[in-house]
Amino acid sequence: MDRNLYLHIQEKESALEHFLDSIPSAVPGREMVSVTESRGRMTAEAVYARWSSPSYNSCAMDGIAVISSHTKGASEEHPVILYPERDYVEADTGDMLLPPYDAVIMAEELIEGDENDRGVKIVSPAHPLANVRPAGEDIVAGEMVLPSNHVIRAVDIPVLLAAGLTQISVVRKPVVGIIPTGDEMAGLSDLPGRGAADAAKRSAGEWAGGLAGISPGESAQGENFELASLPDGMIMETNSWMFLNLVEEHGGIGKRWPVIPDEPELLAKTVSEAVRQCDVVIINAGSSAGRDDYTVHVIRRLGEVLTHGVSIKPGKPVILGKIEEKPVIGLPGYPVSAYLTFTEFVIPVMNRFLKKKERPVQEVTAKISKTIMSGLKYEEYVRVKLGIVERQLIASPLARGAGASMSLVRSDGFCVIPRNSEGILGHEEVRVKLLKSMEEIEKTLVVIGSHDIILDVINDLMLEQNTGMNLSSTHVGSLAGLIALKKRETHLAPSHLLCEEDGTYNVAAVREVFPDEKMAIIKGVRRRQGFIVKKGNPRGIHTAADITPQIRYINRQRGAGTRVLFDYLLKQAGMSPEDVTGYENEAATHMSVAVAVQKDNADTGMGIYSCAKALGLDFVDAAYEEYDFVTRPSYLELPYVQEFLRVLRSEAFRERIMELGGYSCEETGEIRYV
Repeated sequence: MDRNLYLHIQEKESALEHFLDSIPSAVPGREMVSVTESRGRMTAEAVYARWSSPSYNSCAMDGIAVISSHTKGASEEHPVILYPERDYVEADTGDMLLPPYDAVIMAEELIEGDENDRGVKIVSPAHPLANVRPAGEDIVAGEMVLPSNHVIRAVDIPVLLAAGLTQISVVRKPVVGIIPTGDEMAGLSDLPGRGAADAAKRSAGEWAGGLAGISPGESAQGENFELASLPDGMIMETNSWMFLNLVEEHGGIGKRWPVIPDEPELLAKTVSEAVRQCDVVIINAGSSAGRDDYTVHVIRRLGEVLTHGVSIKPGKPVILGKIEEKPVIGLPGYPVSAYLTFTEFVIPVMNRFLKKKERPVQEVTAKISKTIMSGLKYEEYVRVKLGIVERQLIASPLARGAGASMSLVRSDGFCVIPRNSEGILGHEEVRVKLLKSMEEIEKTLVVIGSHDIILDVINDLMLEQNTGMNLSSTHVGSLAGLIALKKRETHLAPSHLLCEEDGTYNVAAVREVFPDEKMAIIKGVRRRQGFIVKKGNPRGIHTAADITPQIRYINRQRGAGTRVLFDYLLKQAGMSPEDVTGYENEAATHMSVAVAVQKDNADTGMGIYSCAKALGLDFVDAAYEEYDFVTRPSYLELPYVQEFLRVLRSEAFRERIMELGGYSCEETGEIRYV
């Protein structure tokens, strides 16, 4: 099949408005639900009481029920004696008050008679209905209990029950069909012992699913299994699980199909089935312009395509269409694109069915920590980490790739770069759409600089204390971290910058960047730094001199301490960057270097021992370096820095990093001033 050609790329707002206007089926339905299970649902119509509450006159407190006329004239000077049965009966809170009794006197106001007198004395009269809850005091039969379009709360449920209602008419939840697609999605046929049988089913068209069609960790037969790794060329299907939970989170019911391979006839059959069963249908992946991207053709064949392509990044390949007047939406396959387009296009459609108003996303103004370049064609959503440094909200950009799903997990918000803008200069103010509350962000320790996996360990130990404090790290390299600290955009700058003259770490760099300021260095860890190589070191790499032009190298970003060390080792070996194949190939973290070697994208790269160990690779020692945290002395008193120090000095931290391997803690937690 020929490649798809995008229709006219539309702006997001106009595409959504046109789409919503064209789907008359997106109207609220209604259904009856049990009152006891109605919390969070919206009333489809006004709700009226069947009963009064209370439905009878009842005692409002403990005491005696009296005939009010028998209490007239009672005073301190002339107490009235009341006798049981003739004048009163014992009564408790909630008891029904029956004629001739028409009032209640509190037990505390009664004066016991003497031994020979069975009556009680009172010193003040009781008027009719005194201390009585009259019938209908709370709810009167026939009155409106809840209005239309009211979201039922926990406090509403007892009122509904008291009004005699056990069932209530609510706005029906829309059913959203979710169809994941793609030949590359991991399936049951990829599991040991299932390949031949499942492949046969698939080729016969009997089974279009795979691992996506069952719960992760459970086979179709119900037994548990663990998949050690995915075969190369296969991808675990994950987006549909995200969609399923997003649908439920926003008030709908998700109905998920197994993975559909890139076969247009099978996809068309599945989409038709989903349209019959659901109010909205999502087709995930296959929405772009590839030869095997059939989604747009299927929607056009079965119905109408209104939009193919919107001016947002990531997320351009979204498809907005309808089949049998029902909304059908094609979402891109990359996780970040999938999430963004779901929030921008699926949620508004669901809100139409649910009669929900669009909730404005909280936006804040922040200072961006570095320049972000952008194209003119698209409105771009950049994931950012947020933290407050000296009363200034700082936004640090995360990975921008549409497939970088971890950037969604780590992000605190989205910085939106408008269309027709070339980007944002570093340290400019930007608007950020929040994904987390400001309360969480205000308790965030901002860490910008060199990467080490111990930062994740420290954050985990901070979170274990349940104080709300957390650590947000952005990996830009040691030097860039020190510059961020100089610009007051971070609390801590992790650094391992080597001084070539005397072989020390960090002190010389701090003096150079902060010539006129007294700074503090929190001693971190000593760690094994060296060359990460494949098992058995097949390329025979032992020193920098062994990195000949035939060796594929993966480097760290400019300003990273690891890159500084590598340049130093090259100089010692009488070599230059021009001699290294792949010197310009940069990775942002030690783990990225290790993965590149593991997946044969490089023969070697410099990194720390713990990352090589984590991926089962070999390691050649090059240096035992000092990884420290630079900060301002005034920041040491901040509560989250104090919590950071507590964790850094803890036995729990030492135990955790010893398990990782390649670290020592001779001076960990000590503070030096420079």
